[in-house]
Amino acid sequence: MEVRELQEFLSGSRVNKTVKVLGKRASQKEQVRNRLMQEGLGLFSSVGLEKTTVAHIVEQSEIARGTFYNYFPDTQSLFDALIEELNQNVKSAIQQTRKESDNVYDYLYGTFKSYFDLIGTPEMIQFHILNQAHIRQSSYQSDIIKTIVKNLNRDLKSDLKIKSFTEKYEFLLLSFMLVGAPPELFIATHTSEINFSSDQLATFLAKLFYKVLME
Repeated sequence: MEVRELQEFLSGSRVNKTVKVLGKRASQKEQVRNRLMQEGLGLFSSVGLEKTTVAHIVEQSEIARGTFYNYFPDTQSLFDALIEELNQNVKSAIQQTRKESDNVYDYLYGTFKSYFDLIGTPEMIQFHILNQAHIRQSSYQSDIIKTIVKNLNRDLKSDLKIKSFTEKYEFLLLSFMLVGAPPELFIATHTSEINFSSDQLATFLAKLFYKVLME
C-alpha cells in the first residue's frame, strides 16, 4: 500500500471512530434526557409542578444536579418539554388521521380518539388533574399548538363547505375550539370522577363538531 493510500485508509478509520464516539455520546445524552423527563413526569403526576424541585428530580433519577442543568434550566423548562413532546405526538396523530380519513366525521373522531388515548393512562390523568393551569399556559404558548391551529384554520376554510360561518375570524375561533375542547372535557370528566372511555369522549365531540361544521 502506498503512502497516500495508507493516509486515506487511516483518515477514514479515524473518521469512522469519531462518528461512532459521537453517536454513542448522542445516544447517552438522549438516554439521560429521557430519564429526567420520565422522572419529572412521575413527580408532576404525583405532587404537581409547584411542589416538584430539581432536587427531587435528580434524586429520583440518580443523576447529578449539575447534569440536570445541562439539559434544563429549571423544572418549568422540563415541564414545557413534556408538553411539547405530547403536542408533537398529537400533531403526528392528526396528520396520520387526516391521511386515513375518508370523510369529515372520521377525521374528527380519529383525531379526538388519538388524543384521548395518548392522555388516558393513569399517570397522564393525574398529570392533567394536578397541573391544569400550567398545562393550559404551556400548551397555548407552544409553537406546535399554534401550527395545529393554523393547519385546522386552513382546512376549515379550504376543504369544508361550511355554510354557517363565513368570516375569517370565525374559522380561527373554530380552530381554537377544536384544539381546546378535548383537554377541557377530559379534565372536567376526570375531576368529577365520571368514567368515560376514550371512545365515548371522542364520539361525543365528533358528533358535536360535525353538527356545527356540516349542518
